[in-house]
Parts: sequence; structure tokens; C-alpha cells
Amino acid sequence: MLLRKEESNTFCQHSILFLRWLSDWIMELTPLLVIFLQTGVVFAGSHSYSYFYTGNSDGGQGHPHFTAAAYLDDFPIGVYTSETKTFQIKTKWIEEKADPALWKNYTNIFQRWETDFRQGVKKMMEHFNQTEGFHSLQWMYGCELDDDGGIRAYDLDGYDGKEFMALDLDRVIHISSRPETEAIAHKWNTETIEAEKMKTYLEVQCIETLKKYISYGKEHLERKVTPQVKVFHQQSAGFIKLHCQVYGFFPQAIKVKWLRSEEEKVQPFEVLQILPNTDFTYQTRVTITVAPEEMDTYFCHVEHSSLEKPHIVVWEPSRNNLLYMSLGASSVLLLILTFVMGLWLGRRRPANRTSTYSLTPAMDGDQPTPSSAV
Repeated sequence: MLLRKEESNTFCQHSILFLRWLSDWIMELTPLLVIFLQTGVVFAGSHSYSYFYTGNSDGGQGHPHFTAAAYLDDFPIGVYTSETKTFQIKTKWIEEKADPALWKNYTNIFQRWETDFRQGVKKMMEHFNQTEGFHSLQWMYGCELDDDGGIRAYDLDGYDGKEFMALDLDRVIHISSRPETEAIAHKWNTETIEAEKMKTYLEVQCIETLKKYISYGKEHLERKVTPQVKVFHQQSAGFIKLHCQVYGFFPQAIKVKWLRSEEEKVQPFEVLQILPNTDFTYQTRVTITVAPEEMDTYFCHVEHSSLEKPHIVVWEPSRNNLLYMSLGASSVLLLILTFVMGLWLGRRRPANRTSTYSLTPAMDGDQPTPSSAV
């Protein structure tokens, strides 16, 4: 980064890596995180450990100058901000089992990173020839451990919500994601020792720390909570959207799909996203769109490790739904018919106008003009 990284090795000895969710005010500030949440893949039987940092050019209005958050899986262990000046624990069972001196060490380290990020934002603004406005610098890195021993890791940098750098752990070099930051990548790649340190941390120390936290929370992380399932519909523009809301389940891995007549799988209208709840469970929703001619019985099919067999909830078209669809279709046909009749009657009007009749500019203006959108 443009920031100092000589402390990254010490900083990383007691951390958790891999972040997919942060509080709403941070997500408003960091579209990079939102993108990561939408595109990130969660593997069944895996756990992750992550950090996410944000430095802002301007504070206030609920946006601190600096924020650092540590996560186990999708849930926060603790958060530090430039307003609180302390690392505040969010996960009770980790606080109870970890050494209290660790949290004080986190506070000291994050206070130094706060200074570095303030400088880093200024350097990025200079790099992009910016002298004013709200700007933010992000850094996130993490590791993930599968039950079979497989590991994954990442190190990403972002500016104003867009990724601009990624550490290639195989080649141990920084890869620029934007043409404007190629010079920054070249500079960072001349300091290979820092990239080597980060690779070692992510593949060794991070995994060791993750295993430690997994052992702390074994009873929490290995528990199974049965999902609650609710189906409902929304009517709009002659179509019906069927929603299958699945919530309160743990662990995260789940399969949700809509079936027609218990056999035919229906393509979802929206991409499946699994989001964390504040009570250490998850939620998701799968939506399909049903046309009038496709009205039938539909089944929301849910598979989860807490269930002995798939949980199926049925949605059937009621008379009210059918009536609404019929009325909606009839209304559209009636409007079309009225329009056509209007045109037909207009064409049949008498043409015996007086000799003083002429096509004036005002009358010409009544004619339809080409749309500016075309």
C-alpha cells in the first residue's frame, strides 16, 4: 500500500481474516465491500478470518476518519474507530477465552494504522490530482480454511469503493486493477520483502490464528440451527413474484430452489445472496417471476445440514390471484382496443372542411415528435 507496512507482521499475529459483511454505515461508505460480498464464494465446511480497514478524507456524520474491523467468518470479533480510539469486542465467547492483553495490543496497533491511513488517503488524492471532496482508502485481507485442510487467501486494496490492487500470492507481486495505478504497483513490487511477509502471514500465521479461534468457538461454530421458511407473493404489472424467505439457519451452506409441480426447476429472478444476522445465523431469499399463462402450484425446496430431509413449502394460486391476473390482462386488452377504436374513428371523420382551412404551424405542432431518447 501507499501506507507503511513494516508493522504488518506484528499486526497480523493476532488477527482474523476474510470479511463479507460490515455495519450499514460502513457499507454505504465502501462499495468495494458490497462488491466483494456479492461476488465472494463461501465453501461448505470452511471458516475464515479477516480484516477490513477504511480511511476517509473527511470524518463526521457517522463516518469516522478511520475504521478497522476483525471478523471470524461473517461475524465481527471487534471494531476500532477513530472516534472510540479502542478496539471494542463484539463476540462474547472470544472475549471470554482470549488473553485480555490481546485487545489492548489491538488498540495500540490500530491507533498507529489510523495515522498511516490518514496519510495514505492524502497520497492517493495527490496521485489522482484531487484537492477536495470525500475520498476513502480501503484495505482488506484474509484467509480461509476448509475441513479437508485446503486454504485460500487474499489481499486487496481499494480507493473510493473500487479495487485498484491485488496481491498475487503465487508470484508474490502486486497486480494493478486500474491503468491509473500501474505506477503504484511498480513501486510496491520493488519492495518485495513486504509482499513476502504478507504471503507468509496469510498462509501460515493467519491459518494458525484461525484454528485457535475455531477451537474457542467450537460449540458455536459447529452448532446446527434449522432454517425457518416462508413463501409469499407480490403482484406487479400483470406478473406475480414468488419469494421464498429462508432465515435463522446455521451453518451458512444451504440450497434453496423453486420447483414447478415438484419436478421442474424454475430459474430464480435474483442471484442467491446469503447474509448474516446479528444473532450469528443467516438468511436468504430466492425469487421467481410467474406469468399469467404459467400459473401453477410451486414448491420452495430447502436443503440444509440441520435437516434430515428437504423442507418443502407449497405455494398455490388462489382465486384472488387468478382474478387479479385476469383483470390485469383484460385491462391491458381494453386499453389497446380503445386506442385502436380511437384511431379508426379518427380516420372516418368527414373531410368536407371549408376552403379557409389550412395546416397552420400550430396545428403541425400537435403532431407527435421523435422521442429524444431514440
